[in-house]
Amino acid sequence: MANLNYGEIKTLLEKILIKYGFSKTDADLTSEIFTDNTFSGVASHGVNRFAAFIKLAKEGFIVPDAKPKLIKSFGAWEQWDGQLGPGPLNSLLITDRVMKLAKENGIGCVALRNTNHWMRAGTYGWKAAENGFILICWTNTIPILPPWGAKESTTGNNPFVLAVPRKNGHVVLDMALSLFSYGKLSSYRREGNQLPFIGGYDSDGNLTTDAGKIYDAKRPLPIGYWKGSGLSLLFDLIATIMSGGKSTMELGQSETDSGMSQIYIALDPSKSMSAESIDKIADEIINYYKSAEPETGEQILYPGERVKLNREKYKREGFEIDDNIYSKITDLL
Repeated sequence: MANLNYGEIKTLLEKILIKYGFSKTDADLTSEIFTDNTFSGVASHGVNRFAAFIKLAKEGFIVPDAKPKLIKSFGAWEQWDGQLGPGPLNSLLITDRVMKLAKENGIGCVALRNTNHWMRAGTYGWKAAENGFILICWTNTIPILPPWGAKESTTGNNPFVLAVPRKNGHVVLDMALSLFSYGKLSSYRREGNQLPFIGGYDSDGNLTTDAGKIYDAKRPLPIGYWKGSGLSLLFDLIATIMSGGKSTMELGQSETDSGMSQIYIALDPSKSMSAESIDKIADEIINYYKSAEPETGEQILYPGERVKLNREKYKREGFEIDDNIYSKITDLL
């Protein structure tokens, strides 16, 4: 395996992005996002997915130089068109926009259509939290999750993020509506490891911890069983209606994560209380949360705490890229 530090990975990815039509500025930012995802412990949406990202750009599903465009404004909420630009760059721009709207109005909402895979949703939660905002956002996807009680996938795993700013460590929940995201299933399958919990069904309808069988059957379990299934449906409905974009059903006609619909909502808590008061409340809640007696050998971590630990680890040790992944990336040079 190739062990690289942050700068080495970022430089490698940036060079490839420029080769495939990204401006120097956009390549710099995009490579930073992929590298940061990797060093946050989410390589499934970092280096592991980079070659697939470039493939979509080569095939025209991602337009490297496209920029989001405002379509309609209704005060504190707006509709934008991503124009098939790079999903991570679209998402960063829209996160900036909802923060600006929230600064002006206390709340800001943007419904974005015609965009691409945003990679790690937590990226935008962390950015908002760093700027003192609460963020709620989600995306629809191609149909890769069966509704509860079904054998076929007619809804998406529709990832979402909830982020709360906190001086002693931002609280950022980043999750898909399948118990294990497809990126995580892919990682377990490639490494030949079993899932730590039952994650879905195989092609014969049997519950299993075999990530490869779940991936091939396209039958992951939704979080909370019927509850996660219902959330997925509502996320798709709201994102599609509010953005005027494509639904999971329409996205499924391509089987490519391109042209999705997304919702971004930012709240400015400083409108009602000071940063000190926000931190006091957050600390009290987090401290109480972590005061529960842990199971033997377990740690109680709040959402986002593991990211901090991963960043410290990989900054210290470097990141080992799987040989197959590394070859796919370097072959793009």
